[in-house]
Amino acid sequence: MLIEQTLSELSRFVTAQEITDILRRRGTRIGTATAYRNLQSMAEQGRLDVIHLNGETLYRACADRHHHHHIMCRSCGKIIEIEIPGLEQWIEQATAKLHYVDVTHVLEIYALCPRCARKAVDDTRNDDGYNIQ
Repeated sequence: MLIEQTLSELSRFVTAQEITDILRRRGTRIGTATAYRNLQSMAEQGRLDVIHLNGETLYRACADRHHHHHIMCRSCGKIIEIEIPGLEQWIEQATAKLHYVDVTHVLEIYALCPRCARKAVDDTRNDDGYNIQ
């Protein structure tokens, strides 16, 4: 319950270690392994959003319990939920055609958000306004 409460107070994705650190600062004696097991269980129940970034698993309280996907900025880490019309039906049809059952999937999209993309372009210019080659 403490993990779920802590995640609901945060508006960002966090690691199991970050959750552990927050709870310890609040006086709870919790180990990282315990936090990780609980986060995994909550994720399997669909109560958390989960993303994988640079080899780490990150968790966030899931406001929308239906299946959805995320697009994440590689630079600033901003994450938005997206829906892709027809994707779920396509996956069902493709896997059924191949006789696969009990299908699950994860789709994570990484890109630069508009703000970071503008900054990347600006960073390629020198002080005189000329493009650096």
